[in-house]
Amino acid sequence: MSEFGALLQLTAQDGKRDELLRVLANYVNTLDGEPGTTLFAAAADPNDDDLVWVWEEFADAGAVRDHFQHDFFRALQLELADLLATPVGVRPLAPFTLRVNPLAEQR
Repeated sequence: MSEFGALLQLTAQDGKRDELLRVLANYVNTLDGEPGTTLFAAAADPNDDDLVWVWEEFADAGAVRDHFQHDFFRALQLELADLLATPVGVRPLAPFTLRVNPLAEQR
């Protein structure tokens, strides 16, 4: 289990959340180039039409540094600048457990 993670709060400009979701969906496909990023999950907030939450986990401190220096991450920052109403809220985390239900894939 990774000891390095973050919960991100992204607030889209009015009417731009769908575009923000599209940008994040495209970005997740670049993460094979960041082997130290071990988990990336994004979710639209069902109670706020402008809010998106992202959960990230990293293999180690070096992977966090690599993440911030990666070309795809830098390109993402440029795209987000035109979509976000406020700076990204970042809450550092130290994940300690994770379970993915193996039965969920069988349904």
